[in-house]
Formats: sequence, C-alpha cells, structure tokens
Amino acid sequence: MTERPPVADWTTDFDHLSEEWAAKSPEILAELRERCPVAQTERFWGAYLVSRHTDVVKAARDTDTFSSRITIINDNHPDNIGLKLPPITLDPPEHGPIRRALLPSFSPKATDELEPTVLEMANRILEATAGREIVDGALEYAQLLPVEVMGYLFGVSPEVGPSFRRWVSAIVRDGLADLDVARVAAREVQEFFAAQLRDRAELGDKAPDDLVATVLNAQVESPDGRSRPFSVIERIGSLIIMMLGGIDTTWSSLGSMLLHLGTHPEDLAQLTAHPGLIPSAVEEFLRLYSPVTIARYITEDAEVAGCPVSEGRRVLLSYPSANRDPGHFDRPDELVLDREDNRHMAFGVGVHRCLGSNLARMELRVGLSTWLERYPCFELAVDPEEVTFSVGPVRGPRSVPLRILN
Repeated sequence: MTERPPVADWTTDFDHLSEEWAAKSPEILAELRERCPVAQTERFWGAYLVSRHTDVVKAARDTDTFSSRITIINDNHPDNIGLKLPPITLDPPEHGPIRRALLPSFSPKATDELEPTVLEMANRILEATAGREIVDGALEYAQLLPVEVMGYLFGVSPEVGPSFRRWVSAIVRDGLADLDVARVAAREVQEFFAAQLRDRAELGDKAPDDLVATVLNAQVESPDGRSRPFSVIERIGSLIIMMLGGIDTTWSSLGSMLLHLGTHPEDLAQLTAHPGLIPSAVEEFLRLYSPVTIARYITEDAEVAGCPVSEGRRVLLSYPSANRDPGHFDRPDELVLDREDNRHMAFGVGVHRCLGSNLARMELRVGLSTWLERYPCFELAVDPEEVTFSVGPVRGPRSVPLRILN
C-alpha cells in the first residue's frame, strides 16, 4: 500500500484503507458510534460509513436504496466496478435464483459430510509444525486450512493453493489501491476458472462431483417455472466469489481467535478445560472479531439515522461495529465464551447473508479444536503492539507468532 494522507477527523475524513484504521478500527468505530453514527469522507469520490447496529440492519435490508452492484470502496473510481461476482453483486429479484442454485452445496448436510476431511487437513497441517517452539498461527495454520478446503471443494490440485492466496490478497487487499494489481489478478483467476469449467464440460458424465461441476450444471429457476443454465459470467463470477469468501474471511477469523487466546490466558485455560464451550466460543469470536465490512451503492438520495446520504455515492456498512454496539449487546467489548443471546451479524444480514456460513462455522470449530488438542498451552511470542492487521474490507492479523509452552 502506498503512503496515504493522514486522517484529520474520522467523522469527516475516514480512510478505511489506512494502516491506522487496520490497527485501531475497534477503537475508531466505538468513537463513531458515540459521536457520529454516519461518518463521511471526500476520499473515494465521496463515501459514508454506518456504525450502529440498527442502522446497519436497516440499510442492509433496503436493497432498493442501497444496491449491491458495488460491494467494495477503494481508491479506484466508483464507475470501475471491477469483477462481476454474482450473486453477491446482484440485487433482488435477480439475486435470489442464483443464490438458491448454490445453496445445496453449503447445506448443513453437505458441511457435516465434509467435516472428517477438514479434520484430516487440520491435523496434517499442524503435523508439519511438530516440535517447534514458535509456530505462526496465521501464516502456518489459519491461512493454509481454508485454502486446502476450497481447493478440495473445487476439485483442483493442492498445488493451486499459493495461486489462490495470491489472488485473494491481490483482489481484496493490494488491488484496492493499485488498479493494475487488481486487473492482473482478476484476469488470471477468470482464466483459471474458465479452464476448469471447460475441463468439466469435456468430461461430461465422468466429471467429478465438485463445485466447478455444480456451477457448470446449475440452473436458474424463474417464477414461471422455466429454467436456464448459468451464463458464463454467472459461472465464473460465482466460482470467484466462493473462492474469495471461502478463504479470506475464514483465515482472518481463525487467526483472530488464536491471537486472542495467545494474549488472554484465562480464556485459553477455560476453553481447554471445557472444550464443550468451543461452539459457543466460535460464535463469540465471530461477533467480537467480525472480519467483514461490506459496501453498497446509493441509488437515490436518502437518510440514515437522520443524516442525508447522496445518490451515486458509496456507503460502508460496518458489521464489526454493529457487533460491538452497546445498544444491542451486553458487555460488547468482552469475549464471553458462553454468551447465550448472540445474534451477531458476522455473516451479514438480509438477502446477502453469507452463502457459506455453515461451512465457515464448521471450519472454525474444527480448526480451533484441532489446534487446542495439539497445543493446549501457548502465548503470543511478540509484543501485541507488533501484530499488524490486513487493510481492506476483511480485517485479520497478518502474522501471529505463538510460543508453544509445555
């Protein structure tokens, strides 16, 4: 990322692509919820940021006014939408039929059947770290597991893993400020999935039962009962968004979990002593360290929390801020491992709620429990101030060096 002009006032000049934002966004968002629930900036050709729970929910559900045609706010001109990524970049009624065709691949049943494979992957990745004093929980574990899982689901060779990681970083991080980086990655990933689709088409009935074949054969059902195949854009776009969503958000969440436990020994001790808490702990980690902030395009002049927002501009809906809103959650800035009422929106809200939430929950549960079984006692090996976070719409620790304790 290039050096950016410093922020004068987060309420009127926010910059969510700055290193300061990446480092301090929970504190900045707490200030915005208190002082200015709808912040604005003249950067990015003019944009807004919504921080309170009620307002985020209302805007996310108003798909007429807040369109998904643009889901990222970056340094590029808003007319340059970039990749077409259905269904996430579609609004109703076009959105629903595409999403419904993909849902069976991420059903609870499909996720349960995949769990033994994910468990084997997690154990194999950690086996490579055996005997080490220092293990990077982000680079050597959290950022590897989701890549393997998605590669398996796509039916591609594990050797593609490094390309997946490079494309994810280029599209949702480095490419936000460098259009050339984004364009190269977009071209490469589209060519990759186009080739995979051709391979499955040539295999015909002998094609493996993977996500690529599923998308190739998917049908869009219309209200009158007629159906049609996915278009080329729908096929390639849906595969790319499944790759991006299935990798970046999951590795960011798992990395945040290990960072928290490496700096909060009381929570680590409670989880290792009571592993039955892991499912509720995963939900609480998702709430407290929600990785994703989504953008929308404003189709007409409107108001949010009494603040006017202008047609043609973009707006950030901060799920991380909404999930720490004291007006909605008790003790919002604390990790409560057995929190019972936890209707967080880490996976979004409304029609665009995360397609792969069942898969993500399972991966995080398996990833966390497998780590704790192998390494029940560990601590962060550096000063917490040395840990940096990714810049962009998905926030997670870049590196989490952990000291394994006996």
